[in-house]
Amino acid sequence: MTTGEATPAELGTLASPDRLHFPDLGASVHLGRVPDGLADELPGLYNSLYSTLDWFLTQGLRPPNAACVLQEPRHVLLLDHNGGTVNVLNRSFDCAPEDADRICRALFRAFPDTHRIHLDVMFPPEQLAFPRRVVERLSHMVIELPSSVDEYDASLRKSTRRHLRGYRNRVRRTFPDLRTETITPGERSQALVDQLIQWKIQRFREQDRITYWETNSALSTHTAALLRRCGQCRITSIAGKTAVIHLCFRVGDTLVPLEGAHDPAYDAYHLGYLSMYETVCAAIESGARRVNLMEGTVQPKAWLGAQAVLSTHLSVFPSQLSRLRSPDESFRILRRRSQSAYYALGRSAKRYPGGEALVRLMKRRRLKKWSESHPDR
Repeated sequence: MTTGEATPAELGTLASPDRLHFPDLGASVHLGRVPDGLADELPGLYNSLYSTLDWFLTQGLRPPNAACVLQEPRHVLLLDHNGGTVNVLNRSFDCAPEDADRICRALFRAFPDTHRIHLDVMFPPEQLAFPRRVVERLSHMVIELPSSVDEYDASLRKSTRRHLRGYRNRVRRTFPDLRTETITPGERSQALVDQLIQWKIQRFREQDRITYWETNSALSTHTAALLRRCGQCRITSIAGKTAVIHLCFRVGDTLVPLEGAHDPAYDAYHLGYLSMYETVCAAIESGARRVNLMEGTVQPKAWLGAQAVLSTHLSVFPSQLSRLRSPDESFRILRRRSQSAYYALGRSAKRYPGGEALVRLMKRRRLKKWSESHPDR
């Protein structure tokens, strides 16, 4: 007979004053602090820049104040426990559905006041046993690298090889003094990021577009701080003047060219595309197993052999009832149901005399309301 009380395994054992151990899950949750050495495991476990302490500490996030560790297989997750929400800071990290399930169970047990966990998964969300809501989907373009540049070249389409060869020959003929070097930027980090941003803004304004560098005022400082802590720059110079900048981060066996830009004066020479290819070749020569070209324009990256890898950011709930009790979630559910009813009313109205006019009026009112709430659009 079920009494409704938690079993000893579900309550966990107090392995130390600041650690709960759950033997049935093979999981431990560290409370209040992250033990020394745990964060050092992240690059080797996940090969994800978004799952490193350097990223957490430079992107304006709250510092981790807890950690969850799984055994067999080993997982290390840094956490921000804030009120009724636990944010798993690791992003874009590979974790099987059954292990994600163990993580959620351990966190809901360790923090009984929690009504929601924010968690990234790289598998179809429906494979997670808990109630959930999709918050965001992120697609990175990833190249799985062979052991040599020759093998990599052979894997590309014939037309891609021909174009790259033509671009390279033209650049070498026109700029025989072109030189590329990889540096540790140190105190030059902010200046290099600022130069990259200036080129990006110039190009986007020529196309009547706005970059995310302009809409996010803190991004420049955060990126420079990350570069200063753990990054390198591939810099291509022409006549002694910087022409291309790539901000590169080696995480485990993965190279992440986080941002890249070239002087718009060299647009006709395809320097951006050519330098991206050469960055991939340099990664192969350094022994990297993959290159993560991140988001952005898909087609040029696909030509270089990249394929989309999807990561989904979820809100996870201990039960459907808990989700309904969450003020944020109940509001979203009510809003979605009211929108469905609104559209159903419109569809029904079309069947009756004067219904088309009513539907047009509904659309005008909805458009007016949207315009008033988005004055900058």
